[in-house]
Amino acid sequence: MTSKVYLIPASLREGPGGVSHKARTLFRAAGMARCFKPNDFTAVKIHVGEHGNTTHIKADCLRGLIEELRALKTKPFLTDTSTLYSGRRHNAVDHAILAAEHGFSLENLGIPFIAPDGLFGTSETAVRIDCPLNKEVLVAYDIVRCQSILSCAHFTGHVAACAGATLKTIGMGCTSRKAKMRQHASLKPQVGDNCTLCGQCERYCPADAITLDQVKAHIDRDKCIGCAECVAVCRFDAVKYDWGAENPVLQKNVAEHALGVLKDKAGRACFFNFLLSITKDCDCFDNPDMPNIVPDIGIAASTDPVALDKASIDLVEQAGGDRLGALIGNKNLDYDAQISHAEAIGLGTARYELVEV
Repeated sequence: MTSKVYLIPASLREGPGGVSHKARTLFRAAGMARCFKPNDFTAVKIHVGEHGNTTHIKADCLRGLIEELRALKTKPFLTDTSTLYSGRRHNAVDHAILAAEHGFSLENLGIPFIAPDGLFGTSETAVRIDCPLNKEVLVAYDIVRCQSILSCAHFTGHVAACAGATLKTIGMGCTSRKAKMRQHASLKPQVGDNCTLCGQCERYCPADAITLDQVKAHIDRDKCIGCAECVAVCRFDAVKYDWGAENPVLQKNVAEHALGVLKDKAGRACFFNFLLSITKDCDCFDNPDMPNIVPDIGIAASTDPVALDKASIDLVEQAGGDRLGALIGNKNLDYDAQISHAEAIGLGTARYELVEV
């Protein structure tokens, strides 16, 4: 059995209006209207981009998709959950203000931004899934209660999951803070002897798990939540994971949480991967103008999140001429566990038919 993945070539050089038009064309060509019903509360899952980030998908690129939902008489709302790490998406108030600054607002797009996990990321509902790692997962309260989902993921590399695409957007981006901690729990970094005591890891650790002595930084493994913030901010490659042993568990956790998010939404969700401005790190980084690892490819969409992510990875690897881990600078990092486990637990299939629009 295969799933259809629809692809339309696109580039940011066409401007937000051009990208918006192509996303809408893809929505219609793929027959996505069948996923939505009048009076649905429809979650439009987005990433507004961290403060200072300039490579996220801009709000105006989504205008056409939102207009399609409004024409279908749904009640769409822009949404994303609070982050584990400190920053301007750490709570619902700061997150909503940042979203508005980046154009994800009622004034600009005609629909509101609503954090589905409450003020502090603690509003959650336990969803039974009976999977190998989790018998139940904690999904953001309003994600459980909405009737349909339109997910807009910006495809990027990721320091821990290798691929930051639909599975991660759903599995991590639609769950509560406690669920994020559980997903990251397998990742326990260590500091090597090449630590320079610059203090960046201590400054950015959201769990206050890092201290500095006269030789190097130390990570309290009991406090560590495995968020990989220390890996991301270290400029001297001093913080290490045993990727082969630990990373597959995180990826499987992401897949199982995505299954929980989509439970009871069979046929009521569709997924878009924006293969534009593809950077080695995700939009949680506050670095401006991060370089692309491959040229813009286009927009891909499907009602099967597994097929969509597998097709998107294949397209990026074809464009870059190498495995995704190598393209983002970590040859030891792979995405296979995320895709294969998602397929094994019934989230979708990795076999796809690519339909160019």
